[in-house]
Amino acid sequence: MKCFKKIVCTLLLISICVINFDFINYSNNTLAGQEMRTQVLYLAGIIDNDLNLNEYINRAEFAKMIAKTSTYKDSISKVSLSDVFNDVKKDNPYAQYIKLVAKEGYINAYLGGMFRPEYPVSYRDLVRAVVALLGYTDEDFANDKLNGRYELFCSLELNDSIEKNIDEYVTKVDCVNAIYNMLKAKTKNGQVYGTTTFDLSVNTDGELNASGLLKVKMRGPFIFKRGDSLSELLPFDVNEGNYFLNGAPSSFSYIQTETSKAGFTILYYNETTKTVYAYEEGTSLDTTVNVTKGYVTHIYYNASDNLTPASVEIERARYYIGNSEVKFALSYAGTIGIGDQVVFIYEKSNDTESDNDTNYVGTITSIYLYNVLY
Repeated sequence: MKCFKKIVCTLLLISICVINFDFINYSNNTLAGQEMRTQVLYLAGIIDNDLNLNEYINRAEFAKMIAKTSTYKDSISKVSLSDVFNDVKKDNPYAQYIKLVAKEGYINAYLGGMFRPEYPVSYRDLVRAVVALLGYTDEDFANDKLNGRYELFCSLELNDSIEKNIDEYVTKVDCVNAIYNMLKAKTKNGQVYGTTTFDLSVNTDGELNASGLLKVKMRGPFIFKRGDSLSELLPFDVNEGNYFLNGAPSSFSYIQTETSKAGFTILYYNETTKTVYAYEEGTSLDTTVNVTKGYVTHIYYNASDNLTPASVEIERARYYIGNSEVKFALSYAGTIGIGDQVVFIYEKSNDTESDNDTNYVGTITSIYLYNVLY
C-alpha cells in the first residue's frame, strides 16, 4: 500500500483551502425535517450515525446524549477511575457520562446509591434534562416544580415534533427532536445555545445550519501522486462519494485517471458527507480553480500598510492574495518568503482584470511550502 503524505503539524500547515459550502446546507430546504434534525445532531457529535430512532432510550444512553450536548462535552474523560453508583461500575462504558449528568443535576439518581442505567426514560426526565441544559435550576421553579419545567419547555417550543404525555416513555427520536429544538432556543442568560456551545447558526427560516460543522470535519490536505490509489486514501466506499475536480463536478474514475497524467493532486475529503475535493496540476478541464507550483519571486505590500502583503509574484506571474491565512503566510511573521518553492491553489481572474496596468493571473486561496508537502 502506498504511503500518503499528510500535513499533521499545524505549524507546518500554512493555510486551509477555502472551499465553497453553499451547496451543503443542512436546513429544512434541503433535507426532510427529521433527517435534517438527525444529521445536525450527528455532525455536532451528539449522536452516532447508526442510531435507531424508533427504539426506546434507556437512562445510560440518555446520559451519554445529554453529556455530549452539555457545555462540558469537550472535557469528558474517556474512562472512569472509580465506580460511579452501586449499579454503575467504573468499567461501564457509560460511567463517565452518568457521572457528569448526575453531578450537574441534568438527570436525577435513585435512593440507595443507584442510577438504574437500564431503566427507560420518561418525557418528564427529558424535560428536566433539557431545561437544565439551558441553565434553569430548581430555584427557578420554586412555586411549582412539577409543572413549571414543562410549562417553560412548551413556551420555548421545545416540544415541537414530540407527541407524548408527560409520564410516557420516550424514544430516541423524541430525544433528538427535543435537543434539536433546544439548540435553537435561548438559554436563561439570553444566548442561543447552539451558537455558543456548538458551531451552529440559525437560518432565516428558523432552522439550524450545520455548514460550520462540515468545515471542521474537512480532512486534508493530502498529496495524491501518479501511481497512488485513491481508494486506499478514502475512508468510505468510493462508489458512494461525491467528487469535485478543481471546483467542477467530477467522478472517482475521472480523478484517478487524470492524476495518472498530472504532476500531483491536492485532496481534501469530508467523511461525513463523503465529498472529495481534488485540485490537479495541469488538468485539461476548463475550470476557474487551478493548482500549480513555483518559486516566490516578489511580495508586494500596500503603500499604506507595509506589513500586510497585497499580492505576490510567483515565477513572473502576479496573484492577488485571497484571505488572511495566505496573507499571514507571506508576511514578515509567516513562513514563506522570496526564493521559497510553493504549491498553491488559485482562482483564475477575468482576462480584463488588472490594476495599474498589471495583469493578475488569479487569486491565491491556499499556499503551502513545497518541501513540507513532499
